[in-house]
Amino acid sequence: MHTSTILQEAINYFFNNEKLELSIVLFAIAVERLMKQHLFETDEVLILDKNNSVEHLVKFRRIQSKICKNAYRQKIEALKEKRENFKTITFDELIKRYDAFFDLQDGRIKALRRLANLRNNVVHFHDYYINTIDESLFILTEIIPFIREIISEVRDINKFEEIFSEDIIEKLQDREAELTDLQKDELRQKIESKREEYNEMNIDDIELKKQDRIRDFYEDREIIREELNCPACENNTFHILKLFNDESEEPEFFYKGVCLICALELNEDELRNMDLL
Repeated sequence: MHTSTILQEAINYFFNNEKLELSIVLFAIAVERLMKQHLFETDEVLILDKNNSVEHLVKFRRIQSKICKNAYRQKIEALKEKRENFKTITFDELIKRYDAFFDLQDGRIKALRRLANLRNNVVHFHDYYINTIDESLFILTEIIPFIREIISEVRDINKFEEIFSEDIIEKLQDREAELTDLQKDELRQKIESKREEYNEMNIDDIELKKQDRIRDFYEDREIIREELNCPACENNTFHILKLFNDESEEPEFFYKGVCLICALELNEDELRNMDLL
């Protein structure tokens, strides 16, 4: 199956919230295959697993070039397709190699790892909860633009030409506008809820919490911005933190906003939505 077919299906399912999980998995597969194709077109060796020694690959190529009998040449070609002999690299290694050759920016590396984690969660946890609005916007603003960039670089670009037609682009833009409005409404409701909780708090408790210091809870290196006015309770006790994901195999961080008084917490998408990042 050609990658264009997978990508087409991913887009078709994307507009149906009930099939968003399937769409995300297909987008992840399409991204991995496109990145490997781009590397493969640079040099075949680049997509092979590190367990395949360079010496072995060089020998294989030399033998292949000396074969005269067509039947045996076909057998050698068949060997090349066997996974046990030529395994391709993991997604983490793919990101590293792709970055080395095509200079991925930090934001894009982070987006690719987010996509991989999202795909793994969908595949391995049957009851995994997906925030439809946030993850759909993530696909629209981070993943689809990257896919279109790679497509413009690969040799069989013609096979992808019909996927992003004017109608589809317009449909994706309308979906992005719709989701952006929904995200803003969701954020306003979240802030309003915390504001109501704050207004019901005991004054003594508020004064006691005002004495808390963010540096008593987090290390200095994790604090990006501090003593901002909280969007909910309006006290200057809102802080933006840079936290590291201990469960990730690769060094990975994320941003979070927290208020020490009303306990408002904003994720990275919400912080950007409010121009705090």
